Amino acid sequence: MPSISRRAYRQPVPIARRGSSIVVFSDVDGVLRAPHMPAFTTAAATLKQLDGDDTAVVLCSGKTRAELEFVQQKLEITHPFICENGGAVIIPSGYFDVEVPNARAVAGRQAVEFGRAYADVVEILHRTADRLRIEIVGFSDMSIEEVARDCRLPLLDARLAKLREYEEPFRLIDPGLVARARLFKALDAAKLRGREGRPFDRAGAPVDCAVGVNLLISLYRRSRGDLTTIAVTHTTPGHSLLRLADSAIMAADDNPGEESINVIDWAEAIVDRVKRLRERRSGLADRKILSARDVSGPERDDIIRP
Repeated sequence: MPSISRRAYRQPVPIARRGSSIVVFSDVDGVLRAPHMPAFTTAAATLKQLDGDDTAVVLCSGKTRAELEFVQQKLEITHPFICENGGAVIIPSGYFDVEVPNARAVAGRQAVEFGRAYADVVEILHRTADRLRIEIVGFSDMSIEEVARDCRLPLLDARLAKLREYEEPFRLIDPGLVARARLFKALDAAKLRGREGRPFDRAGAPVDCAVGVNLLISLYRRSRGDLTTIAVTHTTPGHSLLRLADSAIMAADDNPGEESINVIDWAEAIVDRVKRLRERRSGLADRKILSARDVSGPERDDIIRP
C-alpha cells in the first residue's frame, strides 16, 4: 500500500471540497446487480437524501472500472470506488485537496493501482495452466457474445465486463476440486491469487478491497479528521470490510448467485443508518459505540434480505 509520511499528519491540512465525515463502503457484488432496472432510478433518488459534504458512498467490487462507472452513473454517485477486488482505487480528479500518493491520471480520474497489469495476469495464468496440463478458458479468450451468454448479461454489460485491467475471470474446462487446488497453488507460487467464484474463478494479484479501503480512510481522515465508517456487505464472517468499519449493514444472501438484494432496500438502509448517525452527532449522543472498532459487535446489524 502506498505510504503517507507521518509528518504529513502533523501539518495543517485543508479540508477537501468534497470530503466526508461519514463514509459508506459498500460491497457491490451480489448486492447490486442489473443497473438497467428502473429500481436504480428510485434508489438514486433515495441516495439524494445524503447530498452534502459530510457523506460519501464508496463502491467496492470485483467489477471493472467501466462497470462501476456505469453503476455510479445510474445511482448518481460521484465518489471514489474500488474495482476488480482491490486492483485499483479510482478517485475523481480534484476530489481530495491533499496529495493522493502514487496516483496516475485516467480519463479525468486518479487511479492508485495495487493489482498487476491485465496482460501479465493473463500470460501467467495461461502459462501456469499449460504447464499443469489444465485446460482453461478466460474472458480474454471469449467474445462479448460469449461473456453475455455465460454470465447472463446484456451485451452492453458484457462489453463493460470485458474491459479488464487487473484480473482475469476464467473457468476450468473439466472442473474438479483437485485440478482447481493444483492451479491455485501454482498461481500462488507465481505471486498471483486464485479466487473461486461462480460461474468464473478469477486470477489476479494477491490483494483485496481492504488495501483500497485503508488508503481511502487515510485520505478522508487527512481531509476531515473525525470520521465514521460503515460497511455494507454480506453476512459472511471475517469479511475484510467488517474488520475495517466502525459499524455494519448486513445483506443476507440466502441464495448466493441466484437472487440479488433489492437496490431500493440497499439505498434505504444506508440512508437510515446515516440519518441516525447524524442525529446522534447533532444531539451530542455518546459516540463511543461508533468509534470503537469492535468487529464482533458493530453498532447494529441491519439485515437486508432479498
